[in-house]
Amino acid sequence: MSPEPSSYPQDKPGFPDMPVIQNIHQAVYAAATKPEALNMGDWHTCETTHCRAGWIVTLAGEQGKKLEKKTSTLFAAMQIYKKSSPIRVFPPRFFENNQKALDDMKRCAEEEKAL
Repeated sequence: MSPEPSSYPQDKPGFPDMPVIQNIHQAVYAAATKPEALNMGDWHTCETTHCRAGWIVTLAGEQGKKLEKKTSTLFAAMQIYKKSSPIRVFPPRFFENNQKALDDMKRCAEEEKAL
């Protein structure tokens, strides 16, 4: 008996390239501190309002969107952070309230400036 053929087409696209955001912590803090720009209650509220992970995916552009679509917003944000900076952001940070998230984003941005 021969093995079942693969249900995946040969030309199925692979894992998207991992985007890198220069000065990622400063960039996300700058984006999130604009008026009405941060809503930690949802990944993406609209084109100008996101949570922390949503901002990371958005700032990563088309590559970020592809990675998010292929995986999840949380996974994409974690991997983009990991590729872009030695300053780690752990998963629970993506589920904090707006003020706690902003405080941590500020801390990371300041730490990044000092590098």
